Parts: sequence; C-alpha cells; structure tokens
Amino acid sequence: MKTLRIVLTVFLLVLPALAQESAKRTEDDANENRSFKNRIFEVQNRNPNDLASAIKLLGSGFKGAGISINPQLHTITVRDFPENIAAIEEALKRLDKPESSPTVVLNLAVLIGSKTPLPNAPAIPDELAAVIKQLQSTLRYSHYGVLTATMHHARLGASIENSGVAEPALVGMTAKEGNPVFYSYRLQQISAGDKTLNVERFSFEMRIPLQVGDKGVQYQNVGFNTPLSIRQNEKVVVGTTTMGDKALIVVLTATIEPQ
Repeated sequence: MKTLRIVLTVFLLVLPALAQESAKRTEDDANENRSFKNRIFEVQNRNPNDLASAIKLLGSGFKGAGISINPQLHTITVRDFPENIAAIEEALKRLDKPESSPTVVLNLAVLIGSKTPLPNAPAIPDELAAVIKQLQSTLRYSHYGVLTATMHHARLGASIENSGVAEPALVGMTAKEGNPVFYSYRLQQISAGDKTLNVERFSFEMRIPLQVGDKGVQYQNVGFNTPLSIRQNEKVVVGTTTMGDKALIVVLTATIEPQ
C-alpha cells in the first residue's frame, strides 16, 4: 500500500507538466495558423536600421512574425498581423522625415590687391571697408578691387561650388585680348561647432591666360586649398596667392541661422 502511494504521487506530479506542454503546443499551433501579412516599406530619409530599432516593439512577437532590413535598397520588410503592420506604418510616417538642420549663410569676396591703382575696379562695398583697411596695414598692397562677391545658402553637411569669369585687366596679367580669366571655388563638408563653422576643405583656383612668346596664349593655374574654422559673423581672410606684383585675397564670413 505504501508503494502505491509513491507511484500515485509521481504520476500526479507529471500530469501538470504534460498539461502545460500540451497547452503551449496548442498556443503555438494557433499562432502559426493565424493570418500573417507581408509589407515592404521604402525608407526615404533616415537610416533603415535606426527606424527598425525604433519600431521593433510594435511587432506582435508571435512565432513567424519579424522585421527584415535591407540597407542597400533602403527598405524595411515586415511580416506580422494586419493590426501590427498598420501600427508600424503609422510610426514610419512620423519617423521617416528629413532631418532638420540650420541654414548656413556664407558671404565670399575675392579681392585683388595691387601696388598701383587698378583700372575700372568696382567700388569696395561698405561691408568690406574695415577688411580693406586692415589689409592695407598688414600687406604691402595699397590698392584693392573686388573680383567677385557672392552669397551662398546651404545646409550643414552640404558642399558649395561656384565658378565665374573675370576681366584680365583687373587681374593685371599680360593676356591676349579676348581671353578671359576663369575662377572656381569649392567648400566641402560644412559642419558646425561651438559658435564656429567648419569646412573640411576650401579650395580656390584661378586660370590666367598668359602670352608665352610665339606659342600663343597658355593658361596658368593659381590658387590654394585649406581647412577652415570660422567664428560666426567674423570676416576671415581665408588665403592669399601672389600673381606678379598683385595678390589674390579671399575673404569669407559665415552665419548660422536658427532652425
């Protein structure tokens, strides 16, 4: 009789475990049999991995459901119940928007410095008068003219490129009549620091036509490239290049507008 009681006790202990395992199999079968849907979402503005991390808790978590990411195609594929897919779609509409960044305003002036007066040189703008006065006290050139002055608007992370044509007489180089002077510049990877604007590389190039004996006109390249760090609203002499008895001087002012 004692042995029978032991057997019954063991049997009674096994029954709850078998019942739990059976219930789990039944629940899993029910989950697998429910109707999953598939949906591919195209990511337009953000990193797909970042978005997938943000929405993963909106999935059901049931067996067979899941989220797949393709960074190359910028897509997120979801397999889940319709109500979960709808919630994920609504979240992606809110999250997949362009990142807002401040607007950067850049005022760039290219000046020509000369020891002698420059013929037909445009008048110096009032906003550059203080810069010219400082250059006259620092450099050996007493006369200045504006080759070009341009304003640019850009977003952080962007690059700026521009090019143009100047009169050879302003540059003061020997050039065959009718051959213009070409210039171009580029500001790469603009970023913002603590009250400063940083440019990974600023490059400026000018192509000047020169009469070379009987060979005719040949173009000579002059210019420079350098990284930049500019305080807001501060006028900075970025670089200078000597051209005979004249000099090419680039002045840059940067302002970061609030969002």
